[in-house]
Amino acid sequence: MSMLRDGFSATDRLQLAYLGALATLAAATHPHPLPVLLTIGAIALLIVTSAFSASRTPRARVVHDFMPVFGVIAIFDVSGTVIAAANTQRWDPTLAALDRSLFGALPDLWMGLLGRPAWLTDIASILYASYYVIPVVLGVTLYRRGLRREFDHFVFTVVATFLLSYVGYWLMPAYGPRVPVHEEAVRLGGGAVSEGLRAFLAVAELNQLDAFPSGHTALSLVFVWLGWRRFPRWRLLLVLFAAGIVFSAVYLSLHYVVDIFAGVALAALMPFLAPRLEHWFELDSTAAGRSGAVSGRR
Repeated sequence: MSMLRDGFSATDRLQLAYLGALATLAAATHPHPLPVLLTIGAIALLIVTSAFSASRTPRARVVHDFMPVFGVIAIFDVSGTVIAAANTQRWDPTLAALDRSLFGALPDLWMGLLGRPAWLTDIASILYASYYVIPVVLGVTLYRRGLRREFDHFVFTVVATFLLSYVGYWLMPAYGPRVPVHEEAVRLGGGAVSEGLRAFLAVAELNQLDAFPSGHTALSLVFVWLGWRRFPRWRLLLVLFAAGIVFSAVYLSLHYVVDIFAGVALAALMPFLAPRLEHWFELDSTAAGRSGAVSGRR
């Protein structure tokens, strides 16, 4: 039930609800809200326009169905601007202290594994970057196979996981154990692959208050869960990539270990939360369509 009578999918409505909350927060807390509100409005307008255009041509339908790829990135970036204004507390000292008290030397051993050879850092960079590729590959495969309902559920669940992790950033904004940009090459090491990843992250991840929970951990586990039944031949590969993504999140000095456990907790909730959220947004949309139909008959 992707496209309903009002033209919106459950994923559209979920993103618009988040944007509405974000706009309200920006208007209330940001010292210069107009540019932020215009950005939020532009993202919302693209989602609305693609939804209304989806039924016109097959190409417009494809654009709409994959619009969440753009949506979650754009929402992530603008969220950082609002978070920085709405919540001035930074949780890094608390998270770092938790790492020391709960895990002792583990974080240092993790980040210093094998003396941080360049080849391991490059492999970790590739694994970290795979986080952006895996959902696209799974989604495109479902789409090409004509598994419409599975595709809609996959997209909704992935977007819901993203947005719930963003809520965590609102509540406990933290930079993570990031290395200053001018020190990255020396302290993190690696070769051309690692340099390429760092350049990519500088452009793609403008919101750096994204440590807790680890969205990379949550999403990588959600990918395993969603792909387990539909892609049995890919199970081992999905597990290996998920393990690699989790390893790289700490090894590349982007997350505290406690962030990883928070990401695991979020992923564990999604099999229970996602179907209920999806049903609620679909039911809401269906009710709106039926109300419109009744009004029309009157």
